[in-house]
Amino acid sequence: MAIVFALPHLFDRVAARFAAEGLDVPMAFGWRAASEQIQGTTRIVWTPGDAGGGLGAIGAARFPGQDPRRPLAQLLEACTVDMFAADPLLGADERAQYQAARTLFDAWFRAVYLEAHGTFKITSATWAGGDRGRRMGASIRVVFTVQAPIFDELTDADAIPLDAAALDVAESDHTEPLTVTAT
Repeated sequence: MAIVFALPHLFDRVAARFAAEGLDVPMAFGWRAASEQIQGTTRIVWTPGDAGGGLGAIGAARFPGQDPRRPLAQLLEACTVDMFAADPLLGADERAQYQAARTLFDAWFRAVYLEAHGTFKITSATWAGGDRGRRMGASIRVVFTVQAPIFDELTDADAIPLDAAALDVAESDHTEPLTVTAT
């Protein structure tokens, strides 16, 4: 059985929900700059960590006894999500760009809520790209945490290299773009 971490699992579930609902929104997961991840008028980029690169807070284990593995602690794992949307037909209309970004945010929030209700918390939500000049589209940045248990034993010892030299640089900066298309 492979190790499944809470944040990539949530990413996969949200992407699957977008696909099932026919929302054609490219999503990516990784540390490269959001503009380097994927291009397009609408996109969502998940970056592990908060704006300062923090992993998150570690607290006491939650719900002991509900999992056959013994939870040692609970990581409130931080993630930054950049959502960009644009209405290309109404490029100069700032209200239309606002509505495109808010519609994308609402769809993202709904998907996260339905997949992780009670296990996530939004710590900040801001309009990104503070310049007040004319622009095409709008961007919202959300920082949230998701509960991620830390167990006393691994379920797949092969998933973590025991020798630091075994970790390839490409593996440490791996990005998995995911394009969601309507069916």
